[in-house]
Amino acid sequence: MKIKLSIILSAILFCIILYGLLVFAGNLFGINKDTNGFIKISGRIEGTEYHAASEVAGKVINFNVEEGQSVIEGEKIAIIDSPQLNSIIGQAEAYLRKAELNLKLTKKEFDRATQLVKGNAIEKQSYDEVESKYLVAKEDFLAAKNQLEKLMADKADTVITAPTSGKIMTKIVQVGEVVGVGVPLVTIINMNDLFLKAFLPTEIAGKISLNDEAKIYSDAFPLEPFDAVVNKIAEKAEFTPKNVETKSQRANMVFEIKLKIKENKGYKLKPGMPAEAIIRIDKNVDW
Repeated sequence: MKIKLSIILSAILFCIILYGLLVFAGNLFGINKDTNGFIKISGRIEGTEYHAASEVAGKVINFNVEEGQSVIEGEKIAIIDSPQLNSIIGQAEAYLRKAELNLKLTKKEFDRATQLVKGNAIEKQSYDEVESKYLVAKEDFLAAKNQLEKLMADKADTVITAPTSGKIMTKIVQVGEVVGVGVPLVTIINMNDLFLKAFLPTEIAGKISLNDEAKIYSDAFPLEPFDAVVNKIAEKAEFTPKNVETKSQRANMVFEIKLKIKENKGYKLKPGMPAEAIIRIDKNVDW
């Protein structure tokens, strides 16, 4: 009899604990929360993608980063070798040296002619011809110098740097590959600029407004809320994206919504994580 009583008491205690956990989880995720003033949605954590792209055509000869590595804005990502650009720079340098030498010679002749014309030792026409050659040589030198400076600026573009601080998500090319102008080398996401992206039917999306406050709970950290705010509601409905699981869901018209995460504490949230959010649509209701 005592054994049966013990079993019954244990079963009752287990049910009480289980009920308590379910109530706690319900309150936490909004399952049993009063729907007046709150809406619960599901989505995925995403981030704005930035690409470090090549501004010159050439071969990737050095890569300083790997996937998953953190970088700061302006940090060197890779180096591009452009034989064509190097050849053009070599030609420009040779032309500049020639133009500089010609300028020195014509300047010397011009200075001499200036002294002679002052003493009426040469005719004004001869002086004008020398002056004209000097001015042409000077313009030629300045043009060659400017051209080389532009080419050296292009040379600086062979060093690819990070356009923003963040984490390297994808290396699109590898050392030894040839890339063209504008070809992205890596994808970077700023881990301080993440958002929850979801697709909602009209009846739910219509109840949400920009700047509504929210709390996000990821599957990885179900007990730790991340404060967020609604910063985008699509103006136009679309068919549910193909990455939604069922065909019937993909046939529905939905509105895209984004919730900007205010602070990614400890960089715990990462792009691709599934998560849920509780949005407060009534500011007069307490959390």
